[in-house]
Amino acid sequence: MSVRELLDGRLVMVTGKGGTGKTTYAAALAVVGAAQGQRTVFCEIDTQRPSAAAIFGEPPPFEPVAITDKLHVCNIHWDGALVAYLTRMLPLRRLVKAVLENQVVQRVLDAAPGTREVAFLSRIGQLVEQYDLVVVDMPASGHAFSMLDILRSALDLFQSGPVRKRAIELKELFGSEAARLAFVAIPEEMVVNETIETHDRMQKADMFGGNPTCFLNRATLPSLSDDERTLLKRLWENEAIDGIGREYVRAGLWEDRLEQATAESSERLEGVFGEPPVMVPPAAAGGVPRQAVAGVAVHLARQVGIARRDLPWI
Repeated sequence: MSVRELLDGRLVMVTGKGGTGKTTYAAALAVVGAAQGQRTVFCEIDTQRPSAAAIFGEPPPFEPVAITDKLHVCNIHWDGALVAYLTRMLPLRRLVKAVLENQVVQRVLDAAPGTREVAFLSRIGQLVEQYDLVVVDMPASGHAFSMLDILRSALDLFQSGPVRKRAIELKELFGSEAARLAFVAIPEEMVVNETIETHDRMQKADMFGGNPTCFLNRATLPSLSDDERTLLKRLWENEAIDGIGREYVRAGLWEDRLEQATAESSERLEGVFGEPPVMVPPAAAGGVPRQAVAGVAVHLARQVGIARRDLPWI
């Protein structure tokens, strides 16, 4: 699925193994969505140290706050999600207040398996009702699967009542064509393996709405010919080459390994996702979150026909 098709949905959930850049990609997709004119919200889930603070300049509250006219950010934390969930489920405000003030009930809710996940997903569902595009920085891949799978468990546990009704509504939303999953990987064997395993688990559990998208972050595109690779190997074996010359050869061999890793990862991911991953080159050195998001946003924006100057946050 192309970037344009991905952003045609109402809900984009971004996951991947920790350290692949999923938060950067979620934020960048939200920036591009807003630049397309969609009223967009970027959500983090129950994060004690929200990345949005480093990216957008301020810690996001539970209720979305505007960064630009079209771009909003929020942090779906447990306390806020619980209030929102109870307010939706219970008919009277005084009942919500009674539940929240009862410490025994609070402890039960805190400890009950799946309660947090259902409340978080319910809040995401509410935001989909309010915004044109909701982009969620999901937990790392294994935890993302568990969070989405909790809806199946809720349907098995509750045979009737408001909890089951809400679980049905959410399962329909997350499995609809309006909901899209995006995976972020890097060209490393262990990461690609986990990406494929998570994809297969989610596919088996019927969690996909529209076809999922895969981004291959830090992709090094081919630049060396076979003759150049052969030459590099011969130069490395030549002991007469030393000093700065040897460092140049070392750099060439390193570039070759990155290119081959990218090609192998791309081929494997294409075999699973049914189309090549969206390739994104390595970010510039420095590691500043805002700059990393800006760089990825510019790259993704080009793919939907948006120039850098038309990205207002950038």
